[in-house]
Amino acid sequence: MDEKKIKIRPLISVLIIGLLFAIDQVSKSFAYNYLYLNGEESALKNAIFSLYYVENTGISFSMLNSKMALIIIITSIILAILVYVLLRTPKYKYYMPFSCVLSVIIAGAIGNLYDRIFRGYVIDFIMLEFIDFPVFNFADICVCVGLFVLVILIFFKYKDKDFDFIFKFKGK
Repeated sequence: MDEKKIKIRPLISVLIIGLLFAIDQVSKSFAYNYLYLNGEESALKNAIFSLYYVENTGISFSMLNSKMALIIIITSIILAILVYVLLRTPKYKYYMPFSCVLSVIIAGAIGNLYDRIFRGYVIDFIMLEFIDFPVFNFADICVCVGLFVLVILIFFKYKDKDFDFIFKFKGK
């Protein structure tokens, strides 16, 4: 393992989370202002994707539709666990990919949690035209791509012992 410490790793994580959260919120604001307020049902339609405004009160594939309090509680618990793992992750160069991917997932989770708390729904607006798939948003992309890369890292880069830091406490 590369023992070189990256002292600015927490700053990098904060920057990733902040930047991706900002992109998510700006893109949702655009969708609201351009698609919803202007009465545009869809825009930029082509063979690959279109922009289509949806107010989602559930989670993926409309599960837990209109169970906002439960969704907020579950999301908050998962988010707290992810932040805990990120804070416990050693600041060595070896763990930098892991920290970055966790930061991407956290950013997506915060983006959708923010919507649920302050809007009462999540703004979805990206619709794939070439496949029957639910409408989604930038935060969803962060979570899905982040989870995909995390699985790859867990299977191909890291070993079981590399995750001992999660459960080891100082003095034990």
